[in-house]
Amino acid sequence: MKRSIVIALIFISGSLLLHAQDKIEFYRHELRAAIGESYTTSFLRFEQRNLTNISVSYFYRPANFFWTGVNFVNYFGEKSYYFWREYDNNGNFQDFSDSQMTYCAFIAPEIRLSCINRDAILIYGGLSAGIGIRTRTLIPYRDKEYQSRIFRSVHITLLGISGNLGKNNKITIGGELGLGFKGLVSAHAGYRF
Repeated sequence: MKRSIVIALIFISGSLLLHAQDKIEFYRHELRAAIGESYTTSFLRFEQRNLTNISVSYFYRPANFFWTGVNFVNYFGEKSYYFWREYDNNGNFQDFSDSQMTYCAFIAPEIRLSCINRDAILIYGGLSAGIGIRTRTLIPYRDKEYQSRIFRSVHITLLGISGNLGKNNKITIGGELGLGFKGLVSAHAGYRF
């Protein structure tokens, strides 16, 4: 139900955008790098941990208010350490330690619609869906084991703000508020051409 309401709001705002856009010159291509907080990854079947992600995106802009593109999102690995003690029948014990590394990456196409499209600032929303792979590295007794799982996920950008800087407004900086695999908040910088 919540998902249907959000998607309906995106499409309604998209139809209103057609009347709100000015006839301004725009660049068709955009390369972007972003860093985000990913506490919301617990919704993606991770353990509930704070992770940081880095994403690289390419967007093509066929119309002034519409972008289509692809994201590659990479979560920094987090290492967990485990310590335990085992006893034998004689009461002697031995201490053990182990560690586990978690890694995750997503590749996902994205569409974006802007509601305010000026020379100095853009305000937009978006929807992205794709596949991810999560790999855990177990290191018991110096032998490496890998557990991998592929799964689908979505990201909804509720509010994105991008400020245009530099000569001819080719450099962009900004941030996003969203829900999904990119995390709750992120900051980005990019270049348009």
